[in-house]
Amino acid sequence: MIRNLLDYIIRFLNTRIFVVSSILMIQLIFIVSFFTHFGLVNIHVRWGLYFLNIILVIKVVNRYSNTAYKLAWVIVILGLPLTGGIVYLLFAERKVPKKLRGKIINELARSKGFFTDEHIVIEDYDVAKVFNYIKDNGAYPYYKNTDVKYYPIGEEYFADLLKYIAKAQKFIFIEYFIVKDGFMFEKLYAALCAAIEREVEVYFTYDDGGSITCLPENFKERMEGVGIHVVAFSPVSVSLSLLSKTNIRSHRKIAVIDNRYAFTGGFNLADEYINKIARFGHWKDTGIMIEGKAVWNFTVMYIQFYNASVTKQEQLRYDDFRLEWDEIINDALVLPFSDSPTDDEDLARSCHLNLINNAKKYIYIHTPYLILDYDMTNALKTAAKSGVEVIITVPHIPDKKTVFMVTRSHYEILMEAGVKIYEYTPGFIHSKLVVVDDKIGLEGTFNMDYRSYYLNYECGVLITNTKAIARMKQDYLSTLKVSERITMAKVKKVNIFTIILRSILNVFSPLL
Repeated sequence: MIRNLLDYIIRFLNTRIFVVSSILMIQLIFIVSFFTHFGLVNIHVRWGLYFLNIILVIKVVNRYSNTAYKLAWVIVILGLPLTGGIVYLLFAERKVPKKLRGKIINELARSKGFFTDEHIVIEDYDVAKVFNYIKDNGAYPYYKNTDVKYYPIGEEYFADLLKYIAKAQKFIFIEYFIVKDGFMFEKLYAALCAAIEREVEVYFTYDDGGSITCLPENFKERMEGVGIHVVAFSPVSVSLSLLSKTNIRSHRKIAVIDNRYAFTGGFNLADEYINKIARFGHWKDTGIMIEGKAVWNFTVMYIQFYNASVTKQEQLRYDDFRLEWDEIINDALVLPFSDSPTDDEDLARSCHLNLINNAKKYIYIHTPYLILDYDMTNALKTAAKSGVEVIITVPHIPDKKTVFMVTRSHYEILMEAGVKIYEYTPGFIHSKLVVVDDKIGLEGTFNMDYRSYYLNYECGVLITNTKAIARMKQDYLSTLKVSERITMAKVKKVNIFTIILRSILNVFSPLL
């Protein structure tokens, strides 16, 4: 047993996550110690740091940003008189590394010319508001003539993903936040190898930060060895600029096959997502597949990030992947879109607010994390007070205990307004589903938290005029049957220490 423990410790000490985390901690300790020491022994340095803090507080307060996010940083800056401003500059001021930011902005601008707006008129005013906001402010058009299939569980999603990969004729795009060794990855790897043997081009993108603790051994070499093109988004490396690179991540999950089929949802490439292993009880996630014209938005989305992650000589040409297929004829409206922290438009957050504010009968929400600002809280309360049935389902078994404490801290104020809160009793719910009035469905990667709204790259699909919405609603109602409705008596049955800790965590929740 001791030998096994020692072997585990040695393996951990040799991992990249240990090396990178150690360098990060050393950098942070050195910087904080440096300014603390000179601030204490040199009055000019000390007053210089005080002056810096005042300037930064003024700057933070005047920034066009979320009020809770600004408040958290003001407390940090003023609460650490000698180093608060330095910590802010390291972790908040540069959300996206300058080089990556420039490449993404340029690629997003360049790719807009490859979209085709069909100028579809939406007659339903409430639906039009939601769809046109994304189209006009995110530059992603919506399309008719697209089939939609909803997946209520990861096992069904993954089975179809493998099935359609086996049908690929020209190309496969894969992009995930987490890639973890195990049954799911090995099955996907085998399917991609089979596609390579059929002379299908395969491109694979993963988020380096999201996957740093769990990538399969010799991942890149193994993938490239069979002919798969692999890129890491925003690589985490041991460098002096490491501190400014830790906060920006791509949380997107995309699979595109031949510009004909596209998949997205909450699923990552790890065994818990298909319940091959149980980490936090039963894992409930949802996803969607689209077939038809709207897939082009996902094709463009993938190329945007791939091109921003490679050299100019390795970049892909958009038109090379605009494959045409027999047209599907239906009235479904489908809008795939991506949200980016490199602009001032908070598409995901505004989309959620639009859906809540436009609901007339009901709005059903799945979210693993419920970290809300004043505007989002007020929108949910106002909807419930206006007679809209507002139901939010969250996990019963959390993956992050501190975040779960913040989630539960919102129960009382929402429930007092009539919002119904359910916890998924069998385990962890990772779905990011929203269904409104039998009219609109939203599926994607957006959590209801600050990280999804302001810091991460995310993606999703808005749908209307499709039977998939009825399936989403039915699955949601089925989920409620195995979930526990939270009562006010249970909410109030907490000790004073929990209340105090929740209050403190809530103040700093924008930084979690």
